[in-house]
Amino acid sequence: MKFGKINNYILFGGGDLLLKIALFLKAQNDEIFVVTANRHFSEKLKFISDGSFGEFLNENSIKHIISKNVSVDSSVKKHISENTIGLSFGAAWIFKKNFIDLFKGKLLNLHGSRLPLDRGGGGFSWRIMRGDKIGISLIHQILPGIDTGDIVDYESYVFPENCRIPIDYYQISIDKYYSFMNGFFDKVKKNEEFICTGQPEYLSMYWPRLNTDAHGYINWSNNVEDIERFICAFDDPYKGAITYINDDKVRVKKVFSTKADGIFHPFQSGIIYRIMDGLVMVAANSGTLGINEIFNEKGENIISILKVGDRLYTPREKIEKALQYRAIYTPDGLKKQ
Repeated sequence: MKFGKINNYILFGGGDLLLKIALFLKAQNDEIFVVTANRHFSEKLKFISDGSFGEFLNENSIKHIISKNVSVDSSVKKHISENTIGLSFGAAWIFKKNFIDLFKGKLLNLHGSRLPLDRGGGGFSWRIMRGDKIGISLIHQILPGIDTGDIVDYESYVFPENCRIPIDYYQISIDKYYSFMNGFFDKVKKNEEFICTGQPEYLSMYWPRLNTDAHGYINWSNNVEDIERFICAFDDPYKGAITYINDDKVRVKKVFSTKADGIFHPFQSGIIYRIMDGLVMVAANSGTLGINEIFNEKGENIISILKVGDRLYTPREKIEKALQYRAIYTPDGLKKQ
């Protein structure tokens, strides 16, 4: 496909990458318009500013609106023409067919994982849990289904081994995506042809969205490598995986697994057997979990007051509830259930 003459971009969604792209297009003298939702507008940015997404839009004089239902919003539709490309950056809405059709194949989604293998949400957390180090910058056409449209362009890479928690992946992913998108815009400007490819449904996988407060409960019966990956998946920029100690709810971050101290019986799992230099060594199924940060509900690191023999544990009902919970997000945030 060829996009033809494009001089107008509508950017849907939120996040650091959208803002970096908006500034790039603005510097290229392209017309840009950002359509965001309440939950994106108030989100704190991770990299390019200490403020919120909305504050950055205002400070940089980027035209924008907050929309509750983009598919029926007349203030959005008036910006769409044959010279418009729409780009979705984790947009909060489900785009309806009649709205998608207005773009004539030029409403596109940026999806930072392989398709159709990683449809859905959950960011990098699902991929950290399963040890997936393959990165991708991908653009696909939007259809009424979830991440089902033809792939327009992509570029793959490998995350370095020192990437362990979501913030590590986000930083590299944004840099890679920004470079990739510069190339995409250059191809569009030159009206180069893109060879679109369909997604084979027999390879498709869908993963639902996650919520740290609901899903982040540590199951101490898992083996130590699985526990390590699970805790890493809910580390920065999230609040941290959840467990209990001395009847108090705590958050766990900055962990590693090792077998240097041998293998432990399952009944020993969760017991703190050594504390040294701010590092807690915890017995786990098939090895040791080293923990650098354990926070109470006030956000205080409590490692200095813990004692050997204390046990980290998670009530079974918390784990069962986490397995049953389905996180659904609306334009205003997490849907109450």
